[in-house]
Amino acid sequence: MKLIINTEWQKIFPDTVSSDIHSTYGVIKKEDINTKKNRIITTHNNNPLIIAEPNFRDLFKSIKRGPQIITLKDASIIASEMGLMQGYRVVDSGGGSGALTCFLANIVGPKGKVYSYEIEKKWCSIIEENVKLFGFANVEIINKDVFLGVSEKDVDAVNLDVPNPWEAVKIVEKILKNSGVLTVYVPNTTQLTIMSEKAKGSTLNLVRVIETIEREWVVNERICHPKFDMLGHTGFIMVFRKIDLGGA
Repeated sequence: MKLIINTEWQKIFPDTVSSDIHSTYGVIKKEDINTKKNRIITTHNNNPLIIAEPNFRDLFKSIKRGPQIITLKDASIIASEMGLMQGYRVVDSGGGSGALTCFLANIVGPKGKVYSYEIEKKWCSIIEENVKLFGFANVEIINKDVFLGVSEKDVDAVNLDVPNPWEAVKIVEKILKNSGVLTVYVPNTTQLTIMSEKAKGSTLNLVRVIETIEREWVVNERICHPKFDMLGHTGFIMVFRKIDLGGA
């Protein structure tokens, strides 16, 4: 695959195409796409474009979508708060379109494992398709309601992206290792408050709540200012640590 990109636009194409590509920035000749990567080309009206090898981030922006995905800005915080390392085992529920599942799988690597729980069979098919896009062999897709129980034990981290995450508190306590991290992704303050209250008295201790705001900037010879549109509120990330004084 090839990535064609500039400061405002990007698109992934197969290594070879059968015809010219018409874009917002002009016509891209098929000969330019079908030759080698890592070049700068120009469209018919002299707009420069870069042809590069797509990396994980590029492919992530091209994943197939079903349910709303957890965006890169939030997935990055979730993975960071989990403290993920190569070889970690993580439970992700609900899997949705598999965006976060793939993000986590990329970090834990081939020696790690991501267990993606999704109740809807049709979404499991999308997760599977997106996992194949990246070529991951360290993801297990489980078509099951997480509230009915999880078979994995002593996992390093858990993420809950479900409407009523507080109903899974006891399940998370059973499967998460001591000092492990639970992240909970909720879109509104009502869910945030209920989850905070329901976790009290459990071994899951709320550490912090995060909201990420992403704003890009326009930079050229004479202009330097933030873009007028930005990626604002998408959800709250709640971070818990399991501390079981009676555990190991």
